[in-house]
Amino acid sequence: MYLIMSESQISVQLPVLDLSQPIQPSFLSSLSQACQEWGFFHIINHGVSKDFFSKVCLLSKHVFRFPPDSKLKLGPSSSLKTYTPHFIASPFFESLRVSGPDFFSSARSSADVLFDQQSSEFR
Repeated sequence: MYLIMSESQISVQLPVLDLSQPIQPSFLSSLSQACQEWGFFHIINHGVSKDFFSKVCLLSKHVFRFPPDSKLKLGPSSSLKTYTPHFIASPFFESLRVSGPDFFSSARSSADVLFDQQSSEFR
């Protein structure tokens, strides 16, 4: 995949990782190299539908529009510690994460706190 930046006319080729084949050691090497050299990569043939992706984006926008007090219930001072506000890790973004090994339980715990009094549409 090429990324072209119009202002400076720089063209770069992003690392592309194809998930259509079983994962081999060479794939893991490519993944490691992409993370070390670029910090990100483009995944193709991942099986995530555009409809599902759109729903996740909508949910993400909904969650990050919550008032700061609601999000801080998951913040660094909470028992869950899944929310990171602006300027803690970066001045450009805030984040909400899930952690393993049980990602579903981690996400559910955060959702239970965030959606306590919110619409059940996203539960």
